[in-house]
Amino acid sequence: MTLNRPLSFRSRELSAPSHNARVATHLASRISTLYKLAEGSEVVFGSPLGPFDEGAVSHYLAHFVYFGSHQSRDALSLAVLAGFNREELPAVRAQLALIEELIKKPDIGRGINVSFFPVANVRGFLGEGGIRDLLGEHWGRSLEPEIRLIQQYSKQQGYQGFLRIASTSDREASALVRSVLSTTAHPTGVEVFSSTDFDPWPVRFEAVSQSLVAGGPLSFSGDPAFAPFEVELALPADWPQSRWDRELSRLLKRLIISYRGFRAYGQHL
Repeated sequence: MTLNRPLSFRSRELSAPSHNARVATHLASRISTLYKLAEGSEVVFGSPLGPFDEGAVSHYLAHFVYFGSHQSRDALSLAVLAGFNREELPAVRAQLALIEELIKKPDIGRGINVSFFPVANVRGFLGEGGIRDLLGEHWGRSLEPEIRLIQQYSKQQGYQGFLRIASTSDREASALVRSVLSTTAHPTGVEVFSSTDFDPWPVRFEAVSQSLVAGGPLSFSGDPAFAPFEVELALPADWPQSRWDRELSRLLKRLIISYRGFRAYGQHL
């Protein structure tokens, strides 16, 4: 399924075939192909956000949604993000590969609503504005158009969690699960994820005060009693792309299915 709207990501016409131009053209072509594939899918919906204008050029934010069958008001709702800076190109490509995989083989279950934002920093991947990094932007105060679009859409959708794909210089993959301490609710002792969900990756769990959240999706949350969680999956930059694609697909699917089970269990607490 797809909306009849313009491409979500396109490159400015450049006179020289620079590296940035080649990357932008490749991503634009791949995203365009995914929109066409989504037209024949019953579960993946292509819906670019925007436009936002920079001079005479209009840009769109790539956005895909996986809708499992048997949707309801209580359906699981998650967002998967990548591409906050140009160093995250392997993460962008891996997320695009996962979207294509889900179009061809939708196997993460029913009652699920998962949004994918594979290129959060559109202008950065076009080579505009120098070394542009949106990773540390405060989502409640940012003036960057891509962050504002994602924040506004996230507020409408009420995501229960954000899963961000990152690149790391470390030799091993790792994960971080971050949540905001509630000022009104009592701790239940029930965790959304366990360390076994991330095997064989090491994972760190962190709960922080809302006032200490400096950036990212947790920085715009309203009532801390209903604040979403954030999972950061950091994969080694020197991994070949095939391993990025394989490992990200395996772990993301496991986490989504695990969270679906947690939600089903939580309804009976």
